[in-house]
Amino acid sequence: MVQKDDFIDKVTLLKNEILGLGEEAPIINIEATATRLEGLNYSPPISIDLATFLRLTRKTLIVEIDKILDMPDKEACALAPDDPGKCQDLRIQFISVLLFYFKQIIRLRSGDVEAWDEVDEMYVHD
Repeated sequence: MVQKDDFIDKVTLLKNEILGLGEEAPIINIEATATRLEGLNYSPPISIDLATFLRLTRKTLIVEIDKILDMPDKEACALAPDDPGKCQDLRIQFISVLLFYFKQIIRLRSGDVEAWDEVDEMYVHD
């Protein structure tokens, strides 16, 4: 279980990592990438609506993280109902997964061929 200070430190580190990800892609790239991924039935294991996720910017990702932090324990702890202390761990996991896939989305938006190959391998060729 993550202690309160450790939890706050981890959230701060994750948010700072997001803010340091570099320049945002142009909106046309964001929408084109989202549309292409929706056409592939792209489905990462994330805790928010896919259409919203595919169009996130760094700023709106921070907003979504704040929603995860503000969600009631009952919702956050749905995976561990008998261990309320596990809520912080689960919130960190939700945020970390969002950040992992957001980094992939950034690569896709920039036209990174290797990133698109990974997606194509999972969603087109299989």
